[in-house]
Amino acid sequence: MTTKKQIKTLFDQLVARNDDLIVKNHYVFKVPYLMLRPMRHVSRSISIDRTSRADDPDFFWHVGHSFRPFGSLGGLAAEWFLLPRGKPSRWSEAGFIETAVEEIETNILPMLRRVQTIDDMFRIEGVPRSHEYDGWLNHYPPYRLAIAAALGRWEESLAVYEDIKDSYLRMTSWPRADYEKASELGALIADGDRAGVVSVLHGWEDDFVARNGLEDIYERTPFPLELQP
Repeated sequence: MTTKKQIKTLFDQLVARNDDLIVKNHYVFKVPYLMLRPMRHVSRSISIDRTSRADDPDFFWHVGHSFRPFGSLGGLAAEWFLLPRGKPSRWSEAGFIETAVEEIETNILPMLRRVQTIDDMFRIEGVPRSHEYDGWLNHYPPYRLAIAAALGRWEESLAVYEDIKDSYLRMTSWPRADYEKASELGALIADGDRAGVVSVLHGWEDDFVARNGLEDIYERTPFPLELQP
């Protein structure tokens, strides 16, 4: 199995070469992952899956909004990426770390650096992404509602709320919790309570930061909603 030490060794090389990277440890699994800093409403990260194939790691990039109600880490979906065909792809192969560093610095980091705002999450460029990513971002109602609210798209967020209002009451398992929190936010939107919406979104983001130990890279900034007249 890929070890934490192997992952950290590779990540430490990337951190030494890129001053906007920092190594963090997953708050549950304690596995190292890379975060880009600063973080303002959007989290951008890279992880390596510790699969049962000891010599054959899986690489993923993640992009997601940081104002989700339960502080879960990662992006909307784990987007798998491969090292170049014909080059070392296993820990035991000479030049593997150099190959991984080159691929990440050439293709993955530039894409992640272009994601600076909430809107940028919808404009991932230069790296293939899955239908799952676009599905979460564009079609999962709890995320659609929160993102539209944060952007100040009041009518759009209200329309989502009307579609899902109290639907969680008919659910007995996941994603009931997501829908319940979305309905609570939607009720504030329906009441026209902008201050309440802003407070909830910042509260969710604060929980995300605290749970994942990101205080040192987090920059608290207004949501676009707060900057509208």
